[in-house]
Amino acid sequence: MLGIVRIGVKIGLPLVLGFVIALLVVPSEDHSIFTCNAPLKSPSKKQFIDVAEDWTVRVKKMNVTKQPNQQKGKVVRSRFAATELGIKEKLLVIILGQSSLSVALNSAIAEHVPRLHVFSDVSRIDSDMNVLQNLSPYKPNGQHSHIHILNGIFNLTFHENYDWFFILPDTTYVNPFELMRLVNSINWNSPQAIGMSDEEGKCTLQAGILLSNPAMQSLIQQRHICNTITASSDSVAFEMCIHHSTALSCVQKFQNKSFKWWKAKENNAPDSSIHQRVLDFSKSLEFNKSLTVSPLLSDLDVQSLHQHFVSVEMNLIEKEIKELSEAIENLNFEEGTPSWPIGIRSIMKPQNRYLSPTWDYFTTTEIYKNNPVQNKENLEDDDKEDVEEVVRAARKYIEKSNHATELDFEGDQLERLLTIDHTENNHAFELLEGEYDPKRLKFKSLRQGYRMFNAQRGMDYIIDLDYELETMSEMQIIPIRVRLCRPIHRTQLLNQVPYVKEDTDLTIVIGVENEKEVQATVKLLSKHASFCSSPGFDENRKTLIVIVGRDLEDKSYSRLTDTIELLRDKCKQIETDASLLLVKTSQVMIQIAAMNEAIERYGEKMVYLLLSPYADYGREFMDRVRINTIRHFQVFFPIPFAQFNPLVVNADKVLNSLKSEREKVQESFKQETKPDARDDVLFNSIDNEQQITKKILDINKGYPIIDNTKDIIVHKDFGFFDTNDFSCLSMYGSDYLAVIKAFFSKDKNNVYDLASLFNGLDDIHMLRTIEPTLKIKSFLRQCSKQYSSEDLSRCLASKKLSYGSKAQLANIVFTNMDGIPKAF
Repeated sequence: MLGIVRIGVKIGLPLVLGFVIALLVVPSEDHSIFTCNAPLKSPSKKQFIDVAEDWTVRVKKMNVTKQPNQQKGKVVRSRFAATELGIKEKLLVIILGQSSLSVALNSAIAEHVPRLHVFSDVSRIDSDMNVLQNLSPYKPNGQHSHIHILNGIFNLTFHENYDWFFILPDTTYVNPFELMRLVNSINWNSPQAIGMSDEEGKCTLQAGILLSNPAMQSLIQQRHICNTITASSDSVAFEMCIHHSTALSCVQKFQNKSFKWWKAKENNAPDSSIHQRVLDFSKSLEFNKSLTVSPLLSDLDVQSLHQHFVSVEMNLIEKEIKELSEAIENLNFEEGTPSWPIGIRSIMKPQNRYLSPTWDYFTTTEIYKNNPVQNKENLEDDDKEDVEEVVRAARKYIEKSNHATELDFEGDQLERLLTIDHTENNHAFELLEGEYDPKRLKFKSLRQGYRMFNAQRGMDYIIDLDYELETMSEMQIIPIRVRLCRPIHRTQLLNQVPYVKEDTDLTIVIGVENEKEVQATVKLLSKHASFCSSPGFDENRKTLIVIVGRDLEDKSYSRLTDTIELLRDKCKQIETDASLLLVKTSQVMIQIAAMNEAIERYGEKMVYLLLSPYADYGREFMDRVRINTIRHFQVFFPIPFAQFNPLVVNADKVLNSLKSEREKVQESFKQETKPDARDDVLFNSIDNEQQITKKILDINKGYPIIDNTKDIIVHKDFGFFDTNDFSCLSMYGSDYLAVIKAFFSKDKNNVYDLASLFNGLDDIHMLRTIEPTLKIKSFLRQCSKQYSSEDLSRCLASKKLSYGSKAQLANIVFTNMDGIPKAF
């Protein structure tokens, strides 16, 4: 009873208290919310009045220009053409590796086949095999190896990418040349298993098995059949797997092509290895044409077999070349036109007038070359020796009755490259083949000749020889024309092609020793500093500019130092640096002193670019220097564009602009001068330096150059490509040190430039090519009489040609200054 009371109190007491509190909170009756008579407030409403008149809807459209031929864009799907067309690689060679023989086979065969891959047991991989990039290891896990090999082929999708698959163990050598000939001559589109068959129709793995793509596809799809095969060895299990999965019997002959296997007999003799018996085997024609050879016992077996089959292949290629050459020689070519190279017709008779060649004409004393400056020269030195040799060869050909003279051009018998056209010498042959004895024929002289160089054939000649023939009545002159060809036939294959790259470290060396060279060098450094702000310039490439000074004043030294600091500041984002080196006073030419100091300071393993202080180059020039300079093989001498004297160019420009106000060339001067001697008068007039110089200075004083800071324009009116200039060259430091030792034994003080360092070298080539981005600013060249005759002639030629063009100089020389307005 007491418990019931307690429960009632716990439940009822909270209810009573809640009811009392609710009564206290309820609002009184006079509250407005309970007043029924209180007016309700309605929300305010806005009234809209339509005062607009009639209106129409206008839809603005974008202006689209329709092109009649414009097609709508299609979705471009990236794809490989080979995949779309079903094109596959021709062959995959699969080697079942068991030892280091796999490495030897890989090095010998891999470069001669499209693809080679090695599968090997993990437990058999040694340090030599581990370096192979085309190795796929597997763990047997108590199963035969063919299960893991087929799974590997499936995972690598080899079965979808090749037409033929050749499987062999590493104890068998395959002749890659015969293998490629075989797969290139038979069709792959039918399932085939080609090899050496046993009694049960299975292919013997030791001889190698060639599977077509459909056969390999069937083998991969049905490879689960091979999981239950049990055999005494992995080789036998693999043979059974191929036979049962593909349901193919092995064939040795397919489409008239045979599978040839050479199996060496095994014995216990000390000389039983293959590499000791290759010479004996090579006497057999079957061995030389065999596809596979086994068994291999060592790496020497692989090397000896590969060397033998390479020699067999080379002999076969040489035989085919010889047969093809003989077939081409038997073709009917025009009479009197020797064919060289074989099958290439002579261009003596051009196809049309646009291909008409230019010949050099020569006699016994003179030669007329295709030279725009001077076309007539005396026949001497190399030209004379060349003509005399050709005349001797032509005389031998004519004077021997059998017309089969052994001509010795550079050591080879090239009698077939000397011919006589019977139509051109019809009269001569009528006399020689008639009643007159050819022994009474006597050589008189060379009448004339022509020669022409062709980069494909060599030097072609046409020789007209005069012979005296004693007849009954008189001595008769018989002209005979002979055509000859001195071929370019001494060619050789480079065993190792020189390798160059564009990220080679480059050191630019500039030697200065006077104030004018310092001013030019400052401009050169400022130009290079402007390149550093260009995107991609010398990115990831180190470039060092070395200024080597001698006998410099303090002012010049400060200018160079400030310019170098400016260059470093602008080029700090890229790997470009500059330095200033000082050398002691000496009689050594500044270029040699600069190179010696730079190489001694920075080493001999980088490319050095020796530049003239007056050089001006473009951004692309550095890349060509790196590419054209090859260690121990080639040095680069670019042919720069030399600027004409700006005063001469400006004077000519002024005279041309004032042509209406100046007088023409004096008629009296024309009458006193012979037309053929115009060039001589021009250059003789230039010798009067004071008069010509005064005239040029007067013109430039009245009409000064407006802007002399612009870049040099590569144009015939502003300069020329100076082939006599060798002031700029690039080379490796090691090559320079190798040739400078011999150079120091000579009189190095009387040298114009460094071209003589590399002249006459057999192992280092000199590359000369026109470089439009390399320019030489106008400066006064000093030509010392102590130079050698060759250097002095080159220096004087550059000096004369750098004044200006012939038209500009003639305009200045032959213009009467009285007709020029008195602006100055």
